[in-house]
Amino acid sequence: MQELHENKLVTSLYYLLATGLFVQLAGKVLYASGSANGVHVYLLLILPMLVLVSLALFYKWRFFSSEVKRFFAAASLFMAICALSAAWSDGEETPLYVLRKSVVLLLYLAAVIYLVTVAKWQHIKWFLLTLCLVAAIGALVSLCYQLVILDEAFGWRTFRIYRMGYGKWVDLGYPVIAGIYFALFGVLAASLVALGRQTRGQNMLLILVVLALLPYVFLTFSRTSWIAWAVAIGYLMVVFRHRATIMLAAILACIALVMIAIYQNEVAVEVTKRQLSGRPQIWLWTLNSFLEHPFFGHGFAHSFWPEKVFAHAHNFFLQVLFEQGLVGVASFCLMLATVFKGVWSHRANRLVLAAFALVVYILVAMMVEVQHVITRPGLFWTIFWFPLAFTMGAVNRARLNAAESAPCAANPTPQGF
Repeated sequence: MQELHENKLVTSLYYLLATGLFVQLAGKVLYASGSANGVHVYLLLILPMLVLVSLALFYKWRFFSSEVKRFFAAASLFMAICALSAAWSDGEETPLYVLRKSVVLLLYLAAVIYLVTVAKWQHIKWFLLTLCLVAAIGALVSLCYQLVILDEAFGWRTFRIYRMGYGKWVDLGYPVIAGIYFALFGVLAASLVALGRQTRGQNMLLILVVLALLPYVFLTFSRTSWIAWAVAIGYLMVVFRHRATIMLAAILACIALVMIAIYQNEVAVEVTKRQLSGRPQIWLWTLNSFLEHPFFGHGFAHSFWPEKVFAHAHNFFLQVLFEQGLVGVASFCLMLATVFKGVWSHRANRLVLAAFALVVYILVAMMVEVQHVITRPGLFWTIFWFPLAFTMGAVNRARLNAAESAPCAANPTPQGF
């Protein structure tokens, strides 16, 4: 990898990619216009990655391990099946259109994996820390505007926050998606705490970030986000057993118990009456419709239950089953299997284990939410593809570090980054 660090053009591309990734991940906080954010992502992230890939092919640079190549192959297969299925869908997207979006998405995955692989740990830490701070500030400003300027009542479902309220700033379109988006940064902050590579002050700052995001996620009343966030924190606590992580989990548990005590009647209604908010009915309809075209599905972005207002299956596995059938689900599970295998192979690496918390989070969330993930730069790049790419980047980093240290030591430390 030394020739990459010595090349000034590659260094310039590296900083462009980092800027573009930051703009993409924090775009819903930084931008009121989604189209402007998309343009900047293409210019600062996708285009530089295309140049870097071209240079890598020309100079025969190798910075992707076999695990990452298998992930790319499986992801490409899944995207190709989705693109092909558009041919028999009643949606407006053509196979060529979906294929173009898939190529851009593959460049995004390559950019994230490359950055995690080659970046110094200090760069990764400050990138994630700044990202979490931006998200926390955006959430706090939104809360203040809603609760103070607009005078919304802080109560159980008195309103469901999904935007700031001022214009289209921090407008995520739907409370459940807003909760998933902001809770993701809470998982990122908790992962950094679990790694334990910060000063005590930085750890306290990260804990404050989590606590700042908490009321926003609560006011979305997205139970999907609550549960997925809790499972990810529990994973980090069990795997790392870091003092600060256990303290964070204890604080969140105490807050949850206090909120349950305050809103015990409302919680009882949620558990006994609302339950899954009609999702079992949606899932049953999806399974019955899947049986009409079991192998290849109804096609990409096919109209979903036209007689009802539901736009998707509220379960991504079932959504793929409905649109791409058993073939699509098999390719999707194959892609996830490459991620699991990479993590298992490098389970002694702390960064890999911390990154996998994001995958744990999104796997729980996608069981009751998440729909089309092959889109232009937007929310699902952040809440679905970034966790997979960041984890595979950590796997790639661990593989290359192990290969470089192998000649120097017969038994390199298994706890490195």
